Amino acid sequence: MLRRLHIENFALIGDAELCFGDGVTMITGETGSGKTMLLGALLFAVGERASSDFIGRRGERVRVTLGFDLDEPQRSWLAENGFEFEPGEMAEIVRELHSSGKSSLRINGRATTASFVREFAPHMFDLVGQHEAQRLLAPRYHLALLDRFGGRELLDVRDACADAYDQWVASRDALREVEAAGVDARRRYDDAAETLAAITELAPLAGELGTLRERAKLLASAQRVAASLTIAHEALADDDGGAITAIGAARTALDGIRSLAAHFEDLTVRLDAAQNELVDCAAEISKAANEIEFDAVETERINERIDALDRLQRRFGGSLDAVFEAQNQAQAIIDAAELSDERRAAAKARYDADERIVRDRASRLRVLRKKAAAALETAVAAELGDLALASAKLTVVAEDIETITATGDQRMSLMFRANTGDTARSLSHVASGGELSRVLLALIVALAGSRERNALVFDEIDAGIGGATATAVGTRIARLGKQSQVVCVTHLAQIAVHADVHAVLEKRDDADGAAITLRTLASHEERVDEIARMLSGESHDAAKSHARELLRNLVNF
Repeated sequence: MLRRLHIENFALIGDAELCFGDGVTMITGETGSGKTMLLGALLFAVGERASSDFIGRRGERVRVTLGFDLDEPQRSWLAENGFEFEPGEMAEIVRELHSSGKSSLRINGRATTASFVREFAPHMFDLVGQHEAQRLLAPRYHLALLDRFGGRELLDVRDACADAYDQWVASRDALREVEAAGVDARRRYDDAAETLAAITELAPLAGELGTLRERAKLLASAQRVAASLTIAHEALADDDGGAITAIGAARTALDGIRSLAAHFEDLTVRLDAAQNELVDCAAEISKAANEIEFDAVETERINERIDALDRLQRRFGGSLDAVFEAQNQAQAIIDAAELSDERRAAAKARYDADERIVRDRASRLRVLRKKAAAALETAVAAELGDLALASAKLTVVAEDIETITATGDQRMSLMFRANTGDTARSLSHVASGGELSRVLLALIVALAGSRERNALVFDEIDAGIGGATATAVGTRIARLGKQSQVVCVTHLAQIAVHADVHAVLEKRDDADGAAITLRTLASHEERVDEIARMLSGESHDAAKSHARELLRNLVNF
């Protein structure tokens, strides 16, 4: 609940404080006295756009303080965002703007941002003015009004529908991604299959090419190798002059003297070792000589294999490692293609299930909105009758839309007819400014039971009306004041008489130029004078008599 608004050096308002009442706080004043400026200061406090034009002539800064009591929803919202309050503690927003451009905004002394306070502002009050009446022309706003009137159940189903829609959209995007991947995988499948077949058919082995080239080189020199091995073997093992026989003779010669000196013993051992090593070498040479033989068939087979492996390497990157990498990639593509149908089927099943859920919730919304629309038409009809629109009718029209959205599968529009027999048309085509204001007020009264318990701030909602209609509007505002805190800027006496707190803005000239002051009317006679001024432009006896009559005729609502 709003408690006080303290304004310092805001445009022409030098220093003013408004203490709000629990019921209806009326703000009046002559044209140009600053009523719009006061609301501008209120909006400045709650984070609306700041301009150096706001800084008045009586200092280098503008400062606006807004104090308010917290209800539990407001307290919880602020607590969730890091602002804790003690039970019963009043909240206070202080915003300053200096001529240097420096600005600050604090909640109970703690710095915050304008965007944060703007987000919180709707939890404090709803501003309803001529601009708000223009919002009635937007069908999107019509849907929001109807859902709010429908109450908690409808709002919960609407939120559930929005959640289901988001999930459905996510499933749709996932399905499209899987389908696109499947198309790409199938496009790449043939190339991958060809690659895998070529590599699998040849079946290369790691290190194979080096081994093959070594064997081919050996086979190409088979005769020369065989001759060399034969000579080497004869040099080692020939019975007449081979190295093994010569070492054996040397070993025998030393055998007779080996006991005479340790050195001879050592030489005998070394000759034994040399003879044994040469015997082994001769055996291996003999084996190699027996195995080496030119084989034209093997040579051709090896060369063909080497050529095939070289072609494979050139095709897939220049090395067997590159060939193996191409093989792995091709296999992965083939696996993906084979799994794509399975993945698509799973994604399609999720998509279909999510679509059924969102359509089911949209269908539930249809039922609840139809019920809410009938109730809203009835509630508004009762209010329009008392607002000098007895022959008027507001109708909620539902129109099916082709594509389901987060808000369901219907478009809701408020249609209006001013007189019996007229064709109901869109508000933008048939409603005058005064009619729009009254339709908006009728809707606000109808919605009073379903809105948050925040304040209602009316900015000249009485535009375009007068006489008995103004009296009816004043009555409705007074009734709202029994349910919610109401702040109303008005120029009509028939509305102002319903004030629980009545403040007057006055524009005066002083030594520094024009200035606006705010005065709260403290006595009955002060109220009589202001109501008289509003009725006739001045407080003469006849106007005062009429003002007293208006105040005396007030009924308790």
